[in-house]
Amino acid sequence: MTAKPLLAPVRAVTFDLDFTLWDLTGVLHHAEQVCQGLLEQRYPLVAERYDAKGLQALRNQVAVQQPDIAHDVTALRRAALRAAGEAVGYTGASLESMVEEAFESFLQARHAVHVYDDALPILRALQGRVKVGAITNGNAEIKRLEMGNYFDFSLSAVELGAAKPARLVFATAVNRAGVAAAEIVHVGDDVHSDVFGAAQHGMQAVWLNRNAVAWPEDVPQVPHHEVSNLAELQGMLLGLIGEPS
Repeated sequence: MTAKPLLAPVRAVTFDLDFTLWDLTGVLHHAEQVCQGLLEQRYPLVAERYDAKGLQALRNQVAVQQPDIAHDVTALRRAALRAAGEAVGYTGASLESMVEEAFESFLQARHAVHVYDDALPILRALQGRVKVGAITNGNAEIKRLEMGNYFDFSLSAVELGAAKPARLVFATAVNRAGVAAAEIVHVGDDVHSDVFGAAQHGMQAVWLNRNAVAWPEDVPQVPHHEVSNLAELQGMLLGLIGEPS
């Protein structure tokens, strides 16, 4: 039996971002097209040689050649852009300018996400009552969005040099929250990185299973609580915050 009820006291709640608080469907493809459009206008030599699929192939090569940054999606994109620029003759300041402009165009478009209807209500309900954190393996910057005002801290694989389910990520979250791991509820859609990771490191893990999918066979079973939406979770948390253990 792996179903585990949430227990009081809850003094912090951390959230994954992509597909937990917002829908990322189509967003990365759109952002890559925006980046490609900028390259066509500002750096046509790069765009002529590398389309979006070509840049993806470069990122894959970098991940193989530099496994130490394979977890860092920002570093991979920057490295691929730099390699593309070097391949057509850019060097020095002009190369770095191209990398920065192209990546910033991608990053800005990458934040054009569709926030789920149940995301803001739970954040509003928790604000000021518990510590609220964001933990992502992507390169979303929560402070770029209006909802960023509801968070006390955010952590990313880019910042930490490690990705969920690594112990460093959850240990850092515990430190930032300033409470015991068992008093933190971590919420995410990904069974391996979020649910397995949080449970393995002493947090109360919540699987946000919006599409009612089965637990993957390749992920070890761990104690966790499962919800189909954040509204359901909101009621549970409000009944536990501040209660004695």
